[in-house]
Amino acid sequence: MRNTRTARKAAAALTCTALLSATFFVGGTAATAAPVAPGAETSNAQGEQVGAPAVAPAPTGKALDAGQAPAAGSGAVTGGGPVTEGATPAGGTIDRTNSQQITDVFNAINAFRATKGLKAVTFNATVSEMAEDWSDYMATSGNFGHNPGFYSDPRVEGRWTYAAEIIAGRPDYSGSGLVDQWIASPGHNAIMSDPNYTTIGVGIARVQDEVYLLGTVNFFNFEVAPAGSYTTAADFLNSGSEMSGPFADVPAGTQFAGEINWLASKGISTGWKEANGTTTYRPVTPVNRDAMAAFMFRLARLGGQPDYTPPYYSWFDDVAPGTQFYKEINWLAEYGISGGWDEGNGQYTYRPLTTVKRDAMAAFLYRLAGQPEFTPPATSPFADVTTSTQFYKEITWLASVGISSGWDEGNGRFTYRPLNSVNRDAMAAFMYRLYSMPVS
Repeated sequence: MRNTRTARKAAAALTCTALLSATFFVGGTAATAAPVAPGAETSNAQGEQVGAPAVAPAPTGKALDAGQAPAAGSGAVTGGGPVTEGATPAGGTIDRTNSQQITDVFNAINAFRATKGLKAVTFNATVSEMAEDWSDYMATSGNFGHNPGFYSDPRVEGRWTYAAEIIAGRPDYSGSGLVDQWIASPGHNAIMSDPNYTTIGVGIARVQDEVYLLGTVNFFNFEVAPAGSYTTAADFLNSGSEMSGPFADVPAGTQFAGEINWLASKGISTGWKEANGTTTYRPVTPVNRDAMAAFMFRLARLGGQPDYTPPYYSWFDDVAPGTQFYKEINWLAEYGISGGWDEGNGQYTYRPLTTVKRDAMAAFLYRLAGQPEFTPPATSPFADVTTSTQFYKEITWLASVGISSGWDEGNGRFTYRPLNSVNRDAMAAFMYRLYSMPVS
C-alpha cells in the first residue's frame, strides 16, 4: 500500500468539452471527431464521488524520440538511445495491493461495453501507471479533480487520436462499484460507450486511515501504444504475455515494436512471407534506397497525396521500367525528394540497392515534409555533425522537431552518426514520427 494521507473531499466540477482530432501527414487534412459532452457531476449521501468526465483537446505534441521511452511513472523523457538496461519495465511501479480492484474495474468496463455490442478495450500498463499516479495525487493532496494534462503526459504524448479520463471515489474498496457510479452518470457512460476508445489504464489508490477508494481510468485510441499492452488486466497482473503484432520477429518489447506494427496496420510495410508460413519484418536489416522509396510513397499516400502514374522513360539510367519500385523511385525524383547522382554525360543514377545512410535519410524526410522553413543553428546539437557537414540543415531540422535525438554518449555529448546505415526498425520510427508531426 502506498503511503497516502487524508483525502475524502467533495468532487470539484470540471466541464471540459473539447474536440478530439487526429493530425495526419503533412499536406493532408486533419480529421476531427464530434465532441463528447461531459456529464453533470454527481455526489450522493454515501460519500460516492464522480468527477465530470474530461475529454482531451486536439493533440499538439510529437512522438517520443527513438528509444526515449521514459522510465515508467517518471513522466520524464530522457536519453537519445535505447532505454538503459535495468530501467523500470512498464507497469513496474503499479501498487499490487490494488490488483483485485484494478481487475474488477477493467472487467466491469468491458462487461458494460459488451451490453452495447462494443469491442473490449485492452489494458495498458504504462497508461495504468499514469492513472495511478493521479489517483495517488488525489489521495495524498485531498484534491478531487481531473488531471489537466493527462493527454499531454510524456508517456502518451504524440501517440493518441482519442483521449478521455474518468475519476470517482467511494467509501469502500469496491472496484466494480466505481464502474457502477460511472454507468449511472450520462457523461461517463458516454465515454465508456464510445467505440473510438480501444485501450485503457486503470489507477487505484486507497486513502490512508480511511476505508476509501479513489479510481482514475484513462481512455485512449493509440496510433502507437506505449509499452505494456495486454489483452486483459489479469494478463498483466498475472505476468502473462504482452500482445504481439503481425511479425514473428518483432515480439512485444522489441525496440520500436509499436512503430513497426503501425507500419503494418497502415499498409506501409507487409514484410516477408517465410517458408514456414510466418511473416517477418527483419528489423535490423539495413534499408536499401529502393525500399526507402516505397516506404515514403506509401506514407505520402496515407497522408492524402494523390496516386502517381510513372513515366514511360525513367528519371534514372539504372532504374528501368521493370525495376522493383520503379513507380515509387520515379515519384521521389519527380517531386524533388531525390535527384540521385550526376554521373556526367547526362547520366543520372539512383543506386537502388545501396543502403540508405542517416545523413541522406534526414534530407529525404525534410523534403518529404515539404521543406519547411527552418534556420539551422549556429552550433550543432551533435558532436559528430558540424555546420559544414553535408545535410547539416536537414539533420538539425530532424533534431529540432523531435524525429531524431541521436545517441547520448555521456558527458552531455550527443552524436547523430550520419554515415551509419538506417535499419528497418529505425525507419519505422522515422516514418511514424514524421506522420505524427502536427500540421502547421
